[in-house]
Amino acid sequence: MFAKRLTTTLVHTSLLTLAFVITGSAIGRADSSFDVAVEKGSLTQIKSVGDTFDTNYLRQDGRLGGVVLRYKQDQDPWSQIRTDDLVDSPTTLFEENPDRSTNKAVFQIHKDGASVLTVETSIEVTSNEILWSATVRNDTSSPLRIGDLSLPLPMNSDFSTQHPGHSSVFKHSFISGHGSFLYWMRSNSVGPYLMLTPTNNTRLEYWENHGKQGFHIFFHSEAAFADAAERGGTWRQPTTGLTLAAKGKPTDTKTFSLKFQWAENYDDVRRILVEEGLIDVHVVPGMVVPNDLTAKFALRTNEPIKSIEAEFPHHTSVQRISESDDTTIYQVKFSRLGENRLTVNFGDDKQTYLEFFCTEPIETLIKKRGAFIASHQIRDESKWYDGLLCEWNMETQVMLDPSNYDRIRSWRIYEITCDDPGLSKPAFLASKNAEYPVQSEVEALDYYIEYFVWGGLQQTTSEPYPYGIYGILDWRRNRESSDPGPDGRQHMWRVYDYPHIALMYYGMYKVASRHPEIETKLPAEQYLQRAARTAIAMFTVPDKLVGWSAYYTGLYNELAYVELIEDLENEGLTADAQELRSHWEAKVRHFVNDNPNLFGSEYPFDSTGFESTHALATYALRHPNSLQLSDPNEAETSARRFLDKQMAANVFCRGWIEPTYYHLGSDYRQQAGDTYTLSYMSQMGGWAVLDYALHHASDPYPYARLGYASYLSSWALMNTGTPDSNYGYWYPGKANDGAAGGGFEPASRGHTWLGQPHHRGSWYYSCEEDLGFCGALRMAATVVTQDPIFGMTCLGGELHTTDTHIEAIPKDGIRRRFHAIFQDRTIDLSLKTRRFATGFPIRLELARSGIQFELEASKSPKGECHLNIAGLASGRYVVETRGTKCAEFDVQDDRLIAIALENVPGNATSFTITPAAAFSTE
Repeated sequence: MFAKRLTTTLVHTSLLTLAFVITGSAIGRADSSFDVAVEKGSLTQIKSVGDTFDTNYLRQDGRLGGVVLRYKQDQDPWSQIRTDDLVDSPTTLFEENPDRSTNKAVFQIHKDGASVLTVETSIEVTSNEILWSATVRNDTSSPLRIGDLSLPLPMNSDFSTQHPGHSSVFKHSFISGHGSFLYWMRSNSVGPYLMLTPTNNTRLEYWENHGKQGFHIFFHSEAAFADAAERGGTWRQPTTGLTLAAKGKPTDTKTFSLKFQWAENYDDVRRILVEEGLIDVHVVPGMVVPNDLTAKFALRTNEPIKSIEAEFPHHTSVQRISESDDTTIYQVKFSRLGENRLTVNFGDDKQTYLEFFCTEPIETLIKKRGAFIASHQIRDESKWYDGLLCEWNMETQVMLDPSNYDRIRSWRIYEITCDDPGLSKPAFLASKNAEYPVQSEVEALDYYIEYFVWGGLQQTTSEPYPYGIYGILDWRRNRESSDPGPDGRQHMWRVYDYPHIALMYYGMYKVASRHPEIETKLPAEQYLQRAARTAIAMFTVPDKLVGWSAYYTGLYNELAYVELIEDLENEGLTADAQELRSHWEAKVRHFVNDNPNLFGSEYPFDSTGFESTHALATYALRHPNSLQLSDPNEAETSARRFLDKQMAANVFCRGWIEPTYYHLGSDYRQQAGDTYTLSYMSQMGGWAVLDYALHHASDPYPYARLGYASYLSSWALMNTGTPDSNYGYWYPGKANDGAAGGGFEPASRGHTWLGQPHHRGSWYYSCEEDLGFCGALRMAATVVTQDPIFGMTCLGGELHTTDTHIEAIPKDGIRRRFHAIFQDRTIDLSLKTRRFATGFPIRLELARSGIQFELEASKSPKGECHLNIAGLASGRYVVETRGTKCAEFDVQDDRLIAIALENVPGNATSFTITPAAAFSTE
């Protein structure tokens, strides 16, 4: 029984009168796993009893329990009520049960002296749950329309002053009908995670982030979305309102309910989804799906799956391919480019939505992006920015340059010429041409280097700081500045800028050294030297000028330095190799030995270091002596500990369980997936996740799924298409074919990182996104996995299997790397100078451990072919081409074997690797 603690009379006004119930200061149960406090009807504290860390999952001044509601009758305008604004009214009444485990608050909304609507909220704490509900009741004799009903969630998510690891919590959310869920976790990834799920047929259909007021989840949202739509907002799910029948009718009341509970880890989150009648979703290879590949998705639920409805049924093939226990697996193929929604009908008239995105083949995207960047270049010797590779506005089809900054806010006009946005374009273009060289694109890079970079953006060897790179706002202002110091003529201290230019030179070295059919302005060795000295300058120039050490921050693209060092050594540039290696190893020691904050960057909380930190960790594992620890065993232990720590941090701020194409695999910044998803770190950090799966994880399969979804994710920002699709989903028109957005806005209406108002979807500028495409080129691979959920599966390729062999046709975009993850080993096969032939399978013969593959014909007169192989069983192997032996090698302990096949005819394309005994008996 509830006991009334306080009763007051109603206060009447001409417009509004209300009566409601609020609580005392605390509620709870002695046997509960929740340590909570309630003030005036709302939760003000949520902690876990016996927690390892003292974390309040609610913000210090946060109140969770009250609702925001908009209602009207007939043609009246919407009236809005926020119950938290009413708690200090003198008309208060509160109720709680004797054991203080349940708390109720009742709000009667009056108009013209009569009750219009009653809202009752309830909070109940059980041994392992917090149950929240809200009931709305029409108190009039006419129907009443509820336009919005939302619950603000003011969680403790301020990372600006965080104690690393545990003082703040980070949101992961999937707002999608009856299958919706949210959970919050600490950045150290230590459980428990606070999980929220709808119950009793409640659904969530919309969300808005109101900053300090919290993340609002909507049960109904027709009014809120109508407001957003008037300002250009878009939304992909149905938005609804609720009509309450006249008082006394069966449908004059509606209740909405949610449940909070603790999850120990990611697997526990998935378990709870199933137990609560929701759906645990797994997808391969990801939710961004090229139209030359198929995807599979597994739905695990204790509710029956009634049907899967395709948004575009004539352009979508959905097949149920297996069903066992509580899991049903489907295969889907899309032919309509752009967003494709699948509606899952399950249980008793329940729906949830899976949002996919269909692209052109990845190889097409890579080549289109390169062509687009090269074709948008300034060629005017009268301009100081002659040679600039330009930004492009897809919405207005305007090319940006220093004479036209378009809509960019004045303090971010560097986006045009320098910093990560400007420098990512040549970095990608050079990396792309190292893979697929095109003479005109190489000429554009050489023009950029000659007229914009050398002696402009970058100091030459005859200047005071050789290889130093000028920063914002642009190099001309700095060179011509009246300030001789770090804010003017010495503005070369931003360490982030250096790896992009080093990578550009390194890509040009690869073009010049590996593609004799392509003409370059400089010889290969000169590009290589510039790459090395630019990389070294990253460690020396900023530190000398302002004391900014590159040792202490993970930087984009710098992982290429490891390969660069190897090529310097191979080319005999040992002094440069040794100097760069000494700097790199100093950085390795800092990150592995000194326990830095992995989320630290130019902002207090960022996700930008996780490509670099993984490269540093794996380098330490391969070179334990670089840590300079007296105990070799401790060195290996420290490297492994750091590897696992940085991977947990990488996954923490990455969508893993959320099945939408703009969340799954995407990195999250402090806004936790509410804004700026699919950033460049989706793919750069995704490389780390996939590499962890291939070479380091004890259970590789979840990481392989996540890593490959990350690889595919940001390709959704490419704006490409065919004449039939008008050349692009986001911003149609042939002029935009090959353009890209710099990020994705999940909210119906918001602002980009550049401060521009923006609707849901891809940005109209590319900004830094080409950094992500650089990472994608490095991680592109075809991966066969013996997946425990999906069985034998091919990520990034087309799979055919028999009892004796596996065939995978590479469609990953690069066709140089192949991996097969089996229960007992991972087989790796990579090519340095040639690539697997289009449309031909890589064949694994299981019985005799043989590998067969077709290569593209070589354009080199030597016809050389460089292979790296790992994961084969110990023994001696033979490499043959059309029955002729061209190499033999020995394998011990699964170690990586590098094979140089020299003097192989350039037209030799068919190769087989077999055990020597098998070859000799044929």
